[in-house]
Amino acid sequence: MKQKRFHTFTTLSITAFACFMCSGCWYVEQAWGYLSDRFSAVPLLRYVQKHNDDPELKALYETTNAVRDFAVHGLGLKLTKNYTSIVQNTKGYVATVVSACAADSFNRYLWNYPFVGKMPYRGFYDANKAKLLAAELEQQGYDVFVRNVEAFSSLGYFSDLLYTFMKTYPEDEIAELIIHESVHTTLYVKGDPQFSEEFATFVGRKGAMLFITEKYGENSPLILRRKNQEHDQKLFVEFLKETARQLEVVYNNPALTREEKLAQKAEVIRNRALEYADSYSKAFYLEGYKTFNMAKANNAYIDLYRLYEEDLSLYETWLEQKCGGDLKAFINDMLILAKKYGKAIKSKMKNELL
Repeated sequence: MKQKRFHTFTTLSITAFACFMCSGCWYVEQAWGYLSDRFSAVPLLRYVQKHNDDPELKALYETTNAVRDFAVHGLGLKLTKNYTSIVQNTKGYVATVVSACAADSFNRYLWNYPFVGKMPYRGFYDANKAKLLAAELEQQGYDVFVRNVEAFSSLGYFSDLLYTFMKTYPEDEIAELIIHESVHTTLYVKGDPQFSEEFATFVGRKGAMLFITEKYGENSPLILRRKNQEHDQKLFVEFLKETARQLEVVYNNPALTREEKLAQKAEVIRNRALEYADSYSKAFYLEGYKTFNMAKANNAYIDLYRLYEEDLSLYETWLEQKCGGDLKAFINDMLILAKKYGKAIKSKMKNELL
């Protein structure tokens, strides 16, 4: 199953000045890749005018401008020059990202970055370098997950870019991409990737649905497809959460040795994969979810979903109870709470909702 609006929007901690200020090949390599994209970027309007016989590019231009305007005036997100330039890209993604977890727990492997702190992923413009890191981590006994990402946020340090492969994206996916990454530019809590990714995921989805609904109405085919997609996303995450719960019972058992935990882990994954294929797969609308091979899931894969979607119900409850369903008011609440409480923001939200 191709992971779209979830892994697609992983925020990479790649900022050019940080790369040059720090020693190490990784920083230099990513700086080169990042700056190569920057130098080859062309203003979107100029690129569209040059390729005026391409209707997909024209549609991307019109949608991007409409979504940027909606993000600022409809949602209260920060006004930036993001997504006003485009890079020609034929490989279909921007970078390759590595995540890792302990094999016998959900303890994340964290990388430390200047300015943004510790993050549970490392990105590479060269996919082979990502695979080399993944192999090293696997040799050290970690569960590893490698995926391609199609966008990332520089967290406001630079203007984020569009890529030519995005012209084939449906309108709602462009909306979710731009809103998600605009959320990161507007609010990113240093040292708390869990809140930052959940918040952006929640607002990206809600904002895209609101944008499409306002444009086409509640009964449009696009809305129906998104509702089916949301149904599948929720069901899939619930299945992963229950899988994680069963695994944590094993991992938290002090009577088990590491080898025994790994053996029982394999049994849990095997049983859950059978359950998924026998019953859960029939409840999905989209083919990618129906045919997903759950037997391939490991701690790194499961935990990545937890990073983005563990507590989305918390945001939903706050939106409805505190803001009457007003997404713009919800975003403003989060800005106020984050400024006041920082990394304690989720604890404060939970206490106020009791």
